Amino acid sequence: MNLRKLILLCFLGLLSCEKDDICLEGTPGTPRMVVLFKDYNDPLKSKAVNELTIKGLNQEANYQIFSGDSIALPLRNNFDITQYKLVLDIDTEKKTSDSLQINHEQFDIYINRACGYKSNYIFGNPPFYLLTQGNGWIKSIAIIKDTITDEKSSHLAIYH
Repeated sequence: MNLRKLILLCFLGLLSCEKDDICLEGTPGTPRMVVLFKDYNDPLKSKAVNELTIKGLNQEANYQIFSGDSIALPLRNNFDITQYKLVLDIDTEKKTSDSLQINHEQFDIYINRACGYKSNYIFGNPPFYLLTQGNGWIKSIAIIKDTITDEKSSHLAIYH
């Protein structure tokens, strides 16, 4: 008799779960800023970087090494600026670096009780500062899309 009550109680417990009690795997979270790397001499052409070291300035996170023509970088959701140091290996003997500050405003959107909030961003005015001037590898930067609501489109182009 106790086993029947236990099974009935478990069954009723499962029925009482609501959709908001579980954050589903495919629920979109806070999007990252998608950066394209482009050829300075031919702006319509992508130009991959090789062994680019990316380090968040004033952040606890470690650095990452990246190769390719686009990357998604997170923005800090507890500040209005995010700063990155980008070190590019030109060849085995020579490295060059630039530091970049992204200015942004954050807008939080409530998803549901289980998932909480996600943040969307709008670039500030001015949208960025190139903190290093002169001998770095970045020749220019352009905004492609000024709102960051997903990772399906590109937001920033770096020409080198």
